Amino acid sequence: MVQDKQLSSPKEKTTWRKLFWVAKLVVTLLIVSYIYHTFENEQKGIQDIGLVYKTIFVRNHVLIISIILILVPVNWALESLKWQRLARKAVPVTFWEAFQGTLTGLAIGVAAPAQLGDTIGRVASLRSHDRLKAIGAALVSNGIQFYVSIIGGGIGLLWVGEKLGLDPFSRTVLNSLLIILIALALIIVSRRRKLTGWKSEKVFLSKMLSYFQIIGQYSAEDLAIATLYGSLRYFVFLSQFVLVLSLFDFGLNYTDLSACTALIFLAKTLIPAVNVLGDLGLREFTALFVFKQYNLPAEQIIAATFLVWVINVLGPILIGIFLLWKYKLKSLK
Repeated sequence: MVQDKQLSSPKEKTTWRKLFWVAKLVVTLLIVSYIYHTFENEQKGIQDIGLVYKTIFVRNHVLIISIILILVPVNWALESLKWQRLARKAVPVTFWEAFQGTLTGLAIGVAAPAQLGDTIGRVASLRSHDRLKAIGAALVSNGIQFYVSIIGGGIGLLWVGEKLGLDPFSRTVLNSLLIILIALALIIVSRRRKLTGWKSEKVFLSKMLSYFQIIGQYSAEDLAIATLYGSLRYFVFLSQFVLVLSLFDFGLNYTDLSACTALIFLAKTLIPAVNVLGDLGLREFTALFVFKQYNLPAEQIIAATFLVWVINVLGPILIGIFLLWKYKLKSLK
């Protein structure tokens, strides 16, 4: 029997390699399809996107554009530091491995709903037999960024909420939702050890629960530092968006631009995209709604939102595709 297993082993490895290659191909095609449809839809939204961008790519804007580009690696480096801090509670991980995993997760994330692709990409990129223990770390990482966006959006809502034109009932519902979510976060953090201490007699359920037990192992310091990284990343991304908007000379001060941008991030956080192709469209729709109060040109708002996506998301996605094809089956065992 041992000899039979040994003889069949090479065939099994070949089969797994083929399946792994097919999986990477399918994911890559989905990502490329996402990028293609994004550009196609954008061209429909702006009759001549080139003419719009000619007005901002001028010598006077070189410094601002340079700062925006410099902030791209800073943005993803902060996210990688947060991921490293949380993941290393489960498995050893270097900053470079965390950085690669972050970009891989970003790329796969557009090929799968919600945060599933992001989690798969991050966890699969870890070079450890115990990588599945980091599933809970990915959940915490995404949860921290979720709540940072909630708090930032809440501040933006306090600043420009009255100008949105929402009726009193809608504003009450939105404010109540934010308060409930923040209260829920406080309960989860304070009760995290009890919540992850559940036991089950069912083997499958017990195995699944073991992947989330890491959540109860985080100290207050771990969560505070991870939240600091998440907050800094939020500030960097918000700054990028505001700087891009400033290129169009809308005549708004930086405070109002920041508050409106925070509301765009809030909507993106609370409203899940209908499908994998809806992320940018949702952001643009929200931007148009938020900035409608200032009677700003719709084409320029869409162009600004698209430019942020190209600079801060498209490039890292392409790098993520490259990293995806670098991973070999032996490194994922």
